[in-house]
Amino acid sequence: MSSHKINIHHINFSFIWLLGFGLFASNQYCFSQSESKNELRQSIRGKLQLDSIWEPVVYLSHIRTFNDMYTMSNQIIIAETKVDSIGRFHFSTEAFPKEDNLYRIHLSKKEAPAASLIIGGKEENHMFLIANRNSSISISNTSKNRLFFDCKIEGSQPNVDFQIIHGMVNGDFQNEPENNLRKAFINKTVYDNLRHVADTASHPIVSLYALMNSEFETTYLEHKHFYEDYLEKWKGENSRYFKELRTKFPEEPSNSKLWILVSAAFFFVLGYIINQLFSTKRKQVNTHLKALSVQEQKVYVLLEGGKSNKEISEELNIGISTTKSHVSSIYSKLNVKSRKDIVNLNKL
Repeated sequence: MSSHKINIHHINFSFIWLLGFGLFASNQYCFSQSESKNELRQSIRGKLQLDSIWEPVVYLSHIRTFNDMYTMSNQIIIAETKVDSIGRFHFSTEAFPKEDNLYRIHLSKKEAPAASLIIGGKEENHMFLIANRNSSISISNTSKNRLFFDCKIEGSQPNVDFQIIHGMVNGDFQNEPENNLRKAFINKTVYDNLRHVADTASHPIVSLYALMNSEFETTYLEHKHFYEDYLEKWKGENSRYFKELRTKFPEEPSNSKLWILVSAAFFFVLGYIINQLFSTKRKQVNTHLKALSVQEQKVYVLLEGGKSNKEISEELNIGISTTKSHVSSIYSKLNVKSRKDIVNLNKL
């Protein structure tokens, strides 16, 4: 009887132990699955077919402005990760800003510096990506011979669109300098298409990338209304990418600046007119002064000095009646009525 009880206790203990272990294992599995899903949700990952010329390390750079897209230095590389034996790599985006930013991933050739960029051709070693803190982006290439050519991107439509635009910008016609006329024609078509993409794209960085490659600085006057509407459409965007764009457009004068310019122009014209009037008057006075006799000119000088008729008479040693006659003649020839008018004539 006691032996039977011991077996039951033993069975009960074993059952409890197995149940506890199962719950623990299940919890660990769920936790692991949760961690794995979270890792996938916040990451840039990929699987690359690599030729033997490449160092199996992927570098990640933060591109702060469109002017920095093709600059390279160790300072702008923010992370690196090894490519495993089957070509897989992974970057966590957990520390990224919550807003979309532009990034670049690249590989370097063996024995080349980490901060080396190859632009164009089959050995182009980089690609650009739009990402934020919660991005989940998967990349895979299709050929060892061209590292990032025709890559498959999953989990991010803006990045698919970005690569399409990048292909438009870097089409094969760029390598045909011998046919300048054809190249100019294709360029114009591409720029028109890029403006259309910029106008219709819903993602700000995608739209802006299309616009920045449409030769907008040289065609601003030709498509002025389009660019004004574009800036109005995205006026709420305050990312550094849009701030960079706004500095490249001619600044429209504000109402206050316009008022200052109009006022300055008005006073300049008014000053010119007044100066011309005084100049004309001065010429007339000089003409009339030449019409004065020698004796009248002497009297005129003394009148300018504020002398009375008696003082003039004594200084020039002429009679008072003669002085009055000269003064009257001067008034008539200069078309003035008083000594004050004569003093004012001298101020012109």
